[in-house]
Amino acid sequence: MRKKKVPKEERVLPTPEFLQKHEVVEKETKRAGEKLLYVTDQLWIDTYFKKGVISYDQYQTAQRLLGLYMAAGRNQKLTATLSDRLGGTSLSGDYDRSEVAMMDFIKVARRMGKRSFSIVQDVVLHNYSAKEWAIKNRRNEKASAEILRLSLDDLEDAFKKLS
Repeated sequence: MRKKKVPKEERVLPTPEFLQKHEVVEKETKRAGEKLLYVTDQLWIDTYFKKGVISYDQYQTAQRLLGLYMAAGRNQKLTATLSDRLGGTSLSGDYDRSEVAMMDFIKVARRMGKRSFSIVQDVVLHNYSAKEWAIKNRRNEKASAEILRLSLDDLEDAFKKLS
């Protein structure tokens, strides 16, 4: 019996309105003739880096926190299910990646302090602009970019203490 050929899905291209607002880069893949589209300024932190508001080191530190946040599973919008294994009180080292990432995330947040972590959390993790954070927290809107830079430096220090 022959397998039916599944028709290849058509590629969904961005609309002209989307292309006016965002920068899209086309990159080659390992397959011949295939290219993928990447949006390079989709997050506010990307935009701040492209405009020179934050440095490369600050951008990399923000990306590290975002990776830790994603690995911890904090970005998921659904309810988690309980696992079948029994939990114990002994710390035998049988942690999965999300548990370790969550513990590291909490350590970084505590080392940064509440005020410093507030802007980093909103801008990097929840994709607010620095100005939106300033309005939300009743801070000076013009100083929000400088507060973000200082907080990203605090984040870098917190990661250094973690290692």
